[in-house]
Amino acid sequence: MKRIKIGDKMEVNRRLTHGFIFKNTRIIKMIIFLFTFFILFAISSMGVIPKKYNLKEGDIAPTDIKAPRDFIDDVETQEKINKAISSVTDKYSKNVNIKNEAVEKVKAFFDKVIEYKSMDINEEEKIDKIKSLSEFELDYNDYKVLIQLKDEEIKNMSTFLQNCLDKILSQDIMINDEEDLKKAKDDFNFYVENLSMQKNIKKICSQIGLPLIKPNLYFDEQQTNELKEEAKKQVQPVVYKKNQNIILKGEVVTSKHIYLMRKAGLLEENKMADIWLYIGVALTILLLEMIIGFYLYRYRKNYFYENNRLLIIAITLCINALFTMGMNTISGYLIPVALNAILITLIFDSLTAFFISIPSVVIISFITNFSFDPLLIYIIGCISGILFISNVHERNNILLSGLYTGITNGVIVLSSNFINNNLNIPQILLQCFSAIGGGMLSGMLAIGILPIYEQLFDIITPIKLLELTNPNHPLLKRLLFEAPGTYHHSILVGNLSEAAAEEIGANSLLARAGAYYHDIGKIKRPYFFKENQITNDNPHDKITPKLSALIITSHVKDGLELAQKYKLPGAIKNLIEQHHGTTLVKYFYALASNNSKEDIEEASFRYEGPKPKTKEASIVMLADSVEAAVRSLNNPTIQEVQSMVNKVVEDKIKDGQLDETELTLKDIDTIKKSFIKVMIGIFHNRIEYPELNDKNKEGEDTIDRV
Repeated sequence: MKRIKIGDKMEVNRRLTHGFIFKNTRIIKMIIFLFTFFILFAISSMGVIPKKYNLKEGDIAPTDIKAPRDFIDDVETQEKINKAISSVTDKYSKNVNIKNEAVEKVKAFFDKVIEYKSMDINEEEKIDKIKSLSEFELDYNDYKVLIQLKDEEIKNMSTFLQNCLDKILSQDIMINDEEDLKKAKDDFNFYVENLSMQKNIKKICSQIGLPLIKPNLYFDEQQTNELKEEAKKQVQPVVYKKNQNIILKGEVVTSKHIYLMRKAGLLEENKMADIWLYIGVALTILLLEMIIGFYLYRYRKNYFYENNRLLIIAITLCINALFTMGMNTISGYLIPVALNAILITLIFDSLTAFFISIPSVVIISFITNFSFDPLLIYIIGCISGILFISNVHERNNILLSGLYTGITNGVIVLSSNFINNNLNIPQILLQCFSAIGGGMLSGMLAIGILPIYEQLFDIITPIKLLELTNPNHPLLKRLLFEAPGTYHHSILVGNLSEAAAEEIGANSLLARAGAYYHDIGKIKRPYFFKENQITNDNPHDKITPKLSALIITSHVKDGLELAQKYKLPGAIKNLIEQHHGTTLVKYFYALASNNSKEDIEEASFRYEGPKPKTKEASIVMLADSVEAAVRSLNNPTIQEVQSMVNKVVEDKIKDGQLDETELTLKDIDTIKKSFIKVMIGIFHNRIEYPELNDKNKEGEDTIDRV
């Protein structure tokens, strides 16, 4: 929708004119950027790159040297792995086919002997046939003996050999073990020797059976390797924990110490590696700052163009990094990781808090040496901090939000320990309580830092605005007792402003708070304003129109003085200053014109301004005029309320009071509808409804009861 008129880049300098500010220039932005970079780089580097020592084997340790982070002792771990592997015995598997094949060969051989023996051929041919199929080392006489045996005798030989081989080959005969093989063959010979058969038959049995006795237990390389791999996996790495002593002061430095210090990056050896680490940290921080800057430029331009806002973000990131460095020396779980999330949510908004907090987790990870479990807690802590603080409207509830965040972190600690099968209950409890403490510390720090931000940078938060709208605020109590008419007028203007602001998406809390304080300047001379005049005695009747106009318009300046005295935020001061713009005090201007023969200078009867710059200031201006105008009507009808609201708004537009506002024509139309709705509700009992014709008489009672 077309805007009425736009000022310079939303006049961002005007929004913080009452507080500590930087000019919104690129140079200041660059200074803030570099300031943040160097602080974060310095803190992060301390975590990534520890203090170095120039020691060699045989030196005396000048101090206790501790591990700067968790790291694995690869040498000792490998020794444990080798020991575990060597403890695995070789695995062997039995080849049952050797027995089955041996038994089958014996059976097949003797079956053929019986078959060929019964053929109607001569003895030579029978022997040749049997010999051609035989793999046994039998001589001619052996075959001759076999074919001369009876079938029953041959079957007995076959059965004996099958049973004997089955029994012997059922035992384990280790491959490459001569003792096992010799014992098996000795057992076979023993069985043969105890046969009640002729010597030549025993010889044949030995010549057939002995070659079939072979090793049946072979080395199973695959199974052995699998068992060794399993044993290797069961070995827990030897880990030096953060702050664990590597060497004590006064100890002689050994090769083992040198190795551990080199592993921990504590030796002054490879300075080039440190340089690359510094470059990596610097590039990461630059990237994170660019991500935050791009988000602000792309999606939150009003924050990007206010250097005060950028400085708040920069200081918050640096404070969080400093507390991370301090708490990390005690416990990584005690870090107030949600501090960024809580402060940025309260000062800016939830989405901005997310896009600033998550990159800050990377910086925290630098400082805490990239431990995964705490990293998960840091991410969850940021997200939960944003969620729990989003609807907080009292300062005391910030601590409660920190507690909820801490409890969430504690649950994550508990679950991660269970997932990692760590059942060390005392350790788990210590970590859980530390995580809860980290959340509460975030809340406590936020409570302490937020007022400093509010005072130093003159910012407003929902909590601050709600405190300002508390009827017990000293300035509102003064307004109530010293200018009661103005107080009640301001409350009505607040209701109008809040409703309209909600309709167009403006800051409804700011609009309401600004409306409550917009006329506080009337406290100085309350009875010069109609709403505070109890009797018909009007002090303006005794002074000139010009002086009356000066008194009327000076309530803006008087209001700013009171606002300064009571330390109201700059945004409220802006609303006080802008709520009349450069409006003409028409009544006294007309009175002066009618009583003077000379031309009256109109500028002397106008407010000094400036004109409203923001949506909230524009809404308060319109609400102020609308409430006063409608209140002046005597038992107005709905049409008269609508007409008066439209007239007041149109007059402001024609007078150019909305030329510098952020409002669109669509916004103004929405505001008018909101005003009409609220005014009808406020003056409900006084509004005269139109006459009902006969057709609608039946509904008259209903209307009267509305």
